[in-house]
Amino acid sequence: MIESGATLHRWAAGRSSGTSLAGRGEVFSVPAPAPGPDQRERWVVRHYYRGGALASPLLGDRYLAVGRPRPLRELLAAHFARARGVPTPAVVAGAVYGAGVWYRADLATEQIPDATDLAEVLWGSNTLEVPAEVALFTVGALVRRLERAGILHADLNAKNLLVAGTGTGLCAHLIDLDRCCARDPGVPVPTFSMRHRLERSLRKFEDRTGRKLTRDAWSALRSGFSEKGASRK
Repeated sequence: MIESGATLHRWAAGRSSGTSLAGRGEVFSVPAPAPGPDQRERWVVRHYYRGGALASPLLGDRYLAVGRPRPLRELLAAHFARARGVPTPAVVAGAVYGAGVWYRADLATEQIPDATDLAEVLWGSNTLEVPAEVALFTVGALVRRLERAGILHADLNAKNLLVAGTGTGLCAHLIDLDRCCARDPGVPVPTFSMRHRLERSLRKFEDRTGRKLTRDAWSALRSGFSEKGASRK
């Protein structure tokens, strides 16, 4: 599938039938070259880059070769999340490229058809034509579902939550699970952690765009967070 010397990400970038996904950096959608667990028609291929305070020109896409590499972390987290009923794309391929004490890495997952990240729904083109209140309630219910499943995402934000239409309504999916951990059954996940991170992310987008969410939109999100709201999902 990949020529000698190429990387998974470069292979995807060079596919004539591939497309770059808007709003997700150097992320490519390509026709699936082999069947995956969910039999999706396309794969999403991304290169790992550092984020947050460590996103510097010096480190860029390099990770210290200690412990489990990012693709393996994401594979295991996705396995546990899916086994516990959390909607997330199946991991189908990963690659690690060593360079001394550092490594770089790529990942491929099955693509959820017609899915849009939450930030795009709320502040972008919103091709799904979903009301903000409906999208936020659906995402809030997913966060509650993560808590009940014992899945803790250390960087939950409006870009790693996808919203997609289904035959029965709307469904939210979690992506970018390399910073997730699955707690042992019965070990609770603190309810403030992911909720706070998501709300902080939404407020950053409000400040960046100058467009505030309505009181009803915030109320819908928090209704989704609640146990009563999650049971309506």
